[in-house]
Amino acid sequence: MAVGLNFYREADLVEEAVIPAQEGTVVSSGAKEATLDASKQSPLPHKAVSFIGNNELIDGISVRSPDYLSGFFQKLRLQLTGTVNRFTQKLDEKSSAYYKHERKLTSTIADLHSDPREELLPGFTYIAVAAMSGSVLTRNKNFLFRFAAPLLLGSACFSYVLPTTFRNTAVLLHSIEADNFPDAVAKQDAIIRRTGELSRAAAHKVDGISRSIVGTVAKSQHFIKEWTGLNVE
Repeated sequence: MAVGLNFYREADLVEEAVIPAQEGTVVSSGAKEATLDASKQSPLPHKAVSFIGNNELIDGISVRSPDYLSGFFQKLRLQLTGTVNRFTQKLDEKSSAYYKHERKLTSTIADLHSDPREELLPGFTYIAVAAMSGSVLTRNKNFLFRFAAPLLLGSACFSYVLPTTFRNTAVLLHSIEADNFPDAVAKQDAIIRRTGELSRAAAHKVDGISRSIVGTVAKSQHFIKEWTGLNVE
């Protein structure tokens, strides 16, 4: 019967040749004594040790790290990190501003065509035909007529075939103009308001004169009928 193996026995590393047998005593490295300690005499000059750094044993490994070299790389790392952070922050700000303007532009364009019953493609076709007609009609005129006629005919056609879109566009242009030229827009609005008031006053006077004339004619017809017997009403 075979003898069972004990896998839980304590291994003898030297006996099993995992670690070769050593003769004598292992002496620690003298490098650990190259530290700047005022109470001990260092085998290296003070300037040399300050240049190459103190010796430290980290996990059994001899490491030298000069203070000036550590400070240099720390400063370089902080500067690089700060530059990257500033660049990333600036990039985020620019991206946010771009997406904000993009959303504003797309929403503004979508708000212009608020009436789904208005067909844009036929409407813009009519507007283009009207503008080209104005250009053809004024081809032999001066620059002012050749510039104004297509604009006026195109705008008139725009207001006729796409009235809601035309009003929304006019409001948008007015708001843009007000943001960039507030003084000019204020004067322009005052002129338009004054013109409207004069137009309403003129229409009211014309209506009053028309009613007065109609009343006078009616009275004259009635007077002629009573005195002459002729029916002129």
